[in-house]
Amino acid sequence: MSPIRPRLNMGVVLLVLLPLALVATAAWALSGRTSASPESSARPETAPWAGLPLYGLLRAPTDSARRAHRAEQRLVVTCMAAQGFRYTPAFAAVDSGTSPALFGVETLDPSGGATGAPEPQPSEQRRNKGFDRALYGDPDLSISARNKVLRVTRPATGCLAEAQTRLQGEAGRKQDLTLRMQLDQGERDALQALEKDPAFRALTTRWRACMRRAGVTADDPRELIGDLPRGTDPATSPAIRTDVKCKESTGYLKAAYGRLAAMQQQWVDANRKPVDEWKALRLYEDGVAREILKTDAS
Repeated sequence: MSPIRPRLNMGVVLLVLLPLALVATAAWALSGRTSASPESSARPETAPWAGLPLYGLLRAPTDSARRAHRAEQRLVVTCMAAQGFRYTPAFAAVDSGTSPALFGVETLDPSGGATGAPEPQPSEQRRNKGFDRALYGDPDLSISARNKVLRVTRPATGCLAEAQTRLQGEAGRKQDLTLRMQLDQGERDALQALEKDPAFRALTTRWRACMRRAGVTADDPRELIGDLPRGTDPATSPAIRTDVKCKESTGYLKAAYGRLAAMQQQWVDANRKPVDEWKALRLYEDGVAREILKTDAS
């Protein structure tokens, strides 16, 4: 069985491989926010991946996460304006509350269940070195944290750092980054544990038998998607259409995410300290965000 590789859900678009997934993880840790875009809040809460414990902690688009995002952006806008710059808030592009898509192509619906094409989101307008320095601070100063797989950094100064420090406290910002890396490692550890899980292995065996009856040979859904020729359109690929049908007939996605949820819960139960610290920090941040938004509304 090939190693499980984190992938981003892009409907019928081919899923990214591990190097890009690590870049996305680094960007997520840098931004430290789930998306506040309307599309993320419209995702179905009943999707099988929505029940993953660590997804719920790290990526689910909750009301408190949206409040923190709005408060942070307002603080950054005010800080930038004080230095003579017009800052247009940007929605975080990595943590959108969408499916982790860890088991190959999961749907042939290009919208992923949403209706209509998503509206383009505003993006940061980097104008010059002065703008960047005001937003991100001294490029030689940063905070960082790492886990077993990667190291990420955030600016130590600048309007973004000041906004996050206001929300999370003087020590909370570094704690936030450290805890994110610990929980990210938990997701990775759970995936490794899943590979050895007898129930998951039996599930993949049933999927493999279904595929072979249809004339397609692959060890698992990840191998199948990885072996497709470059430029393949999953929507018209007979192999992928068979893959999706076999997932449906074997109940693959629900069962696979269910077993992964069990692996993640085992990790959470064995690592209560970072989990509880993460929850406490989010609660503190939400309290500060409410006060900021209340002040702005008055």
